[in-house]
Amino acid sequence: MDRTGLAVLGIDLGTSSVKAAVFDASGGLLSSSVRPYGIRVDSSGMAEQDPRDWVRASIDAVRDALDGAGNVRVRAIGLTGQWSGTVPVDSNTEPLGNAIIWMDTRGARAVRRLAGGFPSLGGYRVDKLVRWIRITGGAPAMSGKDSLAHVLYLKEEEPDRYREAWKFLEPKDFLAARLTGSVKASWDNIALMWCTDNRNPGNVMYDKGLVRLAGLQMDKLPEIVSPADAVGGLSREMAGELGLGEGLPVISGGGDMQCSLIGSGCTQEGEALLYLGTSSWITSHVKRKKTDVAHNIASLPAALPGLYFLAAEQENAGSCLEFACDLLGLKGDYGRVHEAVAASGESGAIFLPWLMGERAPVEEPWLRGGIFNVSLSTGKGEVIRSVMEGVALNSRWLLGPVDAFLGTRSEPLRMAGGCALSPDWPQIYADVTGRRVQVVRDPREATVRGAAMLAAMSTGLADMDAVRRCCLPYREFRPSGKDYSERYEVFLELYRKLRREMRRMNSRQV
Repeated sequence: MDRTGLAVLGIDLGTSSVKAAVFDASGGLLSSSVRPYGIRVDSSGMAEQDPRDWVRASIDAVRDALDGAGNVRVRAIGLTGQWSGTVPVDSNTEPLGNAIIWMDTRGARAVRRLAGGFPSLGGYRVDKLVRWIRITGGAPAMSGKDSLAHVLYLKEEEPDRYREAWKFLEPKDFLAARLTGSVKASWDNIALMWCTDNRNPGNVMYDKGLVRLAGLQMDKLPEIVSPADAVGGLSREMAGELGLGEGLPVISGGGDMQCSLIGSGCTQEGEALLYLGTSSWITSHVKRKKTDVAHNIASLPAALPGLYFLAAEQENAGSCLEFACDLLGLKGDYGRVHEAVAASGESGAIFLPWLMGERAPVEEPWLRGGIFNVSLSTGKGEVIRSVMEGVALNSRWLLGPVDAFLGTRSEPLRMAGGCALSPDWPQIYADVTGRRVQVVRDPREATVRGAAMLAAMSTGLADMDAVRRCCLPYREFRPSGKDYSERYEVFLELYRKLRREMRRMNSRQV
């Protein structure tokens, strides 16, 4: 086959923007484009987006990326994006109002009622918890941020919208439906409905007993397919909008965490990725279904068929830096941010990064952030450095249970995400964790590259060896010898001493 000019298109439907990118068959980036959209939030815990904004922004981003890629022949489209979101749609896949996204906590009370009872462990009735873990590998989060919580919220608080809904779709699966006219959900994406049997990662299906336990209607749930399967061909209408051929295969793809692994070349068990974006996660492919209830870590079906992925997410990372820069008058000026960090001295300031609570290694949505040990000599650079260090200390905290889960030390740590482009943060991570950090090629595009490479494999344009090489070359950062042991112990001690007071102050808000 003449592969000259062959390409794949990836679309990453993120929380704050959509990214479209064109890659060659080896994973080389040819062009990318980003289009932002807004989020509606309020003090009730609401976090919603208009799905029609996603579609309009996706069309614009794809057109721009294709223009930038030049004369290429796109062979397939791969999808990824935010998950743990809910879009109620009618039978024409028109959204019934706004989508409820992963930040929304209004379903927390409904989940507590569903999961609770006596005898209780961590708020879960023991027999329910055992059942969920045995079949799915996890359990609904008490924070109310899972897809199941969103649907329960609609059922209880917006019964008309619940009743009118034909299907409840994840954001990525909604976009796939609009591109193809076919309504299907990838099995890795539907996992946070907590009603699928995940014991065979190559053949995930709904468990009717769990559907009944949740009080859901089976006919409102979409058909499940492998992330490597085609949802369908690009519709005539969307082909015209995008400037692509009708019938072009649209591969279902996976969630952002799952596709970031593929786009970082981590295809084998134990190869660990630390993703540093708005939020952060540490993940790896694993072969067995396993759950660490104490640290809110589980293995769920991966985007690569036949494997699981370790799910260990932390809520706050780049959002902390953005928050600090806004307060310090440095918003968007990353050149000045680097200058401030480079000129900073050793202040001893310690930042607690839990601005939106935490998921792992503790699920405590009432936690909040703070900066400690500040003096009159603490400047902007010291504050920003403490933010970067605090996020890295939080990751170090998570690495302990992750290593125990994997049965090995996670080193080297691959790093991807927009924050990996920082000239300072990767070295801070190497020093704080005491581990080699390898920043992948084009780290900001790792997730969308994963979706594109999955599509390339699904259509025969690439093989697993090409995926393993797609993120080369790395930039490696080694520990400089700076000792963070004492600061890490103080970080943990602050958590232990403050968590009870934070719960008292904030539990009514979550």
